[in-house]
Amino acid sequence: MKAKFFLFALVFVLTSCNKNIVYDEFNRDFTDNRWESKDVKFFEFENKQSEGACELKLHFGHISRFQFKEVPLEAEITTPDGKTEKITVVLNLVDDSGEDIGDCTGDICDVFQTIKIFDKLEQGKYTITIKNKFEGPYLPNVLGLGILLEKQK
Repeated sequence: MKAKFFLFALVFVLTSCNKNIVYDEFNRDFTDNRWESKDVKFFEFENKQSEGACELKLHFGHISRFQFKEVPLEAEITTPDGKTEKITVVLNLVDDSGEDIGDCTGDICDVFQTIKIFDKLEQGKYTITIKNKFEGPYLPNVLGLGILLEKQK
């Protein structure tokens, strides 16, 4: 029993410590798995050291067999110098054959899509907002939304 627990703990520690991750946050605050059109998701982090090139990825969790092939979003990134950049994002969820693109386990899928590559990540506070530009009152079957900022290798 102790050997199994130790092995599990060792595997967990080794797989969860990724030194390339600068920031990772995932928001699961979606009532009834619906992302309301007026609900803007807000992420903020402080980069305490100057980093080289970094990749900003959108993390979208959804129920498998999503009914839409893609989802229109808008990302707004405010950098430490106060400059704001708006990026139109078309989040691809289903391939041409109707299969989920994301990493799916059971009925839960996670899709990661790059939205920006920073040549150099400056020190200071970053603010990122993600807006749902879906035409209906809400986007159904959403489990979570997050951002992942990772150093490029």
